[in-house]
Amino acid sequence: MSPVLHAALVSWAIPWVPTLAICITVLVYLRGWYLLCCAGFPLIPPWRVWAFLSGMFSLWVALASPMDVFNGWLLTAHMTQHMVLMMVAPPLILLGAPVIPLVRGLPVFAAREFAGPFLNWRPAQRLGRALTQPAFSLGLMGVVMLGWHVPALYELAVRSPAWHQVEHACFLGTALIFWWPVIEPWPSHMQWPRWAMVPYLLVADLLNTILSGALVFADRVLYPTYLDAPQVFGLNPRQDQAAAGALMWVVGSMAFVVPALLIAAQCLRRQSPGVQWQRLKKRRPMLAGTWRRLTAGVGVPGSRAQALSFIAIFLAVGVAFSAVLAFSGSDDADLVLRARQQAGDHIISVYASGDELLVGANDIGVLVQDSAGSPVSDSSINISANPSGPSGTRGLEVRGRDSDSDNKLLQSAMIDLPSPGVWTLHVDVEHESQNTSLILPVEAAIHSPGLDDLWPYLLFPAVAFGLLLVYLRRARRHQAVVRDRTMQAAVSR
Repeated sequence: MSPVLHAALVSWAIPWVPTLAICITVLVYLRGWYLLCCAGFPLIPPWRVWAFLSGMFSLWVALASPMDVFNGWLLTAHMTQHMVLMMVAPPLILLGAPVIPLVRGLPVFAAREFAGPFLNWRPAQRLGRALTQPAFSLGLMGVVMLGWHVPALYELAVRSPAWHQVEHACFLGTALIFWWPVIEPWPSHMQWPRWAMVPYLLVADLLNTILSGALVFADRVLYPTYLDAPQVFGLNPRQDQAAAGALMWVVGSMAFVVPALLIAAQCLRRQSPGVQWQRLKKRRPMLAGTWRRLTAGVGVPGSRAQALSFIAIFLAVGVAFSAVLAFSGSDDADLVLRARQQAGDHIISVYASGDELLVGANDIGVLVQDSAGSPVSDSSINISANPSGPSGTRGLEVRGRDSDSDNKLLQSAMIDLPSPGVWTLHVDVEHESQNTSLILPVEAAIHSPGLDDLWPYLLFPAVAFGLLLVYLRRARRHQAVVRDRTMQAAVSR
């Protein structure tokens, strides 16, 4: 195995916030499935549980693996990540029939007071049916998939970590809505005949073919970011774009065509579509009855112990997320190219986060390549920062190490700038008795906390306040019902 490929395969960046959210979701699902089995509702066989776990694991891999680390260097890696988020994880998650296990897996108080009533709330049911109406979900899928691959929006997502997260959320959420009519996770109801899912999937495949064909046959590089990316994987930007389009064309078509063929064979093997549609309509009352039994008692207020346990769990989860947000820094996928220079027999590229450095700790990544473009892994790198102009501040010097970097092709160092102003970075590279250097002027600014920094910490208090209002309203209604019943009983006596 080549050193470049080995370094790429071990370049993992664990996103701690999504990892914590995925772990909590899996635990809630498994608890709900276990409680359903204990209650005598063996509606979800073990293979569905494994499908759900596989879907959540593939989602985590898409966010933590080298696909995410190198999405700014290699379009093929970025497109593979998109396919996992849209064509692998969502159908596997929905095959696990996650709605009921997730509700049952919540604390009893949360299921009774919030989740159950919300799922039985008619406006929420109407909204769910509207979102999963096949015509709407297919159109939404097409708009999101094609829209985010427009060069302007794509460049925005690649260069901005916040917008990149928004892009991933759009892909995952839209894909769940798209695959819902195909999978029909219990206890959802079919809105179109089963055979209609065949043209539904073929139209989606047509959209995928249009996008992948545009990448394969484009006469220029569509995304300028990859023109500046280091060509360490043996592909120039044009070849990388064509490879990404071909991969999307083949794998994406299989993701749509194979389910369409299976559904067509299922409809032809069992019975005519018309008879199957009529049988499904007759089964709806039975499914609705089972749903009512599973969500029975959701309007009954929980005990004080249940409420206190829910509050404790809610606070613990909120503290855990806040701690993860506070102590998790940016990963190397957020670093952007700041300078590249040919120095002797080496090409030195310097990466840093954002448009300007900030007072405090800053991640600096350095890539050293030989004249042929191959990464040099055994070089020694020193990074020093000196204030420009007359200043009493002393210079800083750190040593770059690949062990500190998520991207193992980079050597990273943490530069702690003590004061604002213009600083000069000196990157000194020593390799085989050859010394080369690169000088990069940067400006350090004082970071002023804004809404972008505070909203993660304000999210849980806002959710808690909303849940409190819902609980008080439901408790007031329940007290009014009890009072009316008491008065009617007293009158009848």
